[in-house]
Amino acid sequence: MCIAVPAEVVSIEGATALVDVYGDRFRVDLRMMSEAVAPGEYLAVQARRFAVGKIARDEAQAAKAFFEGIFPELAARAAEPGP
Repeated sequence: MCIAVPAEVVSIEGATALVDVYGDRFRVDLRMMSEAVAPGEYLAVQARRFAVGKIARDEAQAAKAFFEGIFPELAARAAEPGP
């Protein structure tokens, strides 16, 4: 089983998106997406490689809070200033 984490889209380049997850930025493949994606939107990302669906902003924030509750170190990373 794979857990999808919420990732904020920073930019789009072709069939990939640069995303941010707790300050960690990396590219994900968008070819599994059935709808267009724009910067500022949130995606469900699996295996740090594939975007598998969009997540509403409020749902992404709730998921992030859930993960921060389980992994306190994520909350500390979220509080750090971004790039």
